[in-house]
Amino acid sequence: ADSALFDSGKADIDSKAEKLLGSISSTLTEYADSIKMVRIEGHTDNRPINNKQFKSNWELSTSRAVNVLKRLLEISKLGPEKFSAVGYGEFHPIANNNTATGRTQNRRVDFIIEKK
Repeated sequence: ADSALFDSGKADIDSKAEKLLGSISSTLTEYADSIKMVRIEGHTDNRPINNKQFKSNWELSTSRAVNVLKRLLEISKLGPEKFSAVGYGEFHPIANNNTATGRTQNRRVDFIIEKK
């Protein structure tokens, strides 16, 4: 959920996420020899956004993914050739956007790990 990494409508990683990203980095490092690619996928809920920073949920979701990628590059031993980032906007929900809980679940970043 976005509360673990981001404030709602923001792409800046929350300071409380450092421990979580550190754990993810450690796991990726442990299995580095088996990893071909780590795709970081950004998602949003279906509430429209249009502000100075983000004109759409596509931009917000992509910025979230890229910011996580950048942070992992800073703390991970995996090289940049093993990372990619993509934004899906609101188009891949995992929960119902009609509730606050569902919207929170849809505002997320997923890690897809491709093995060698």
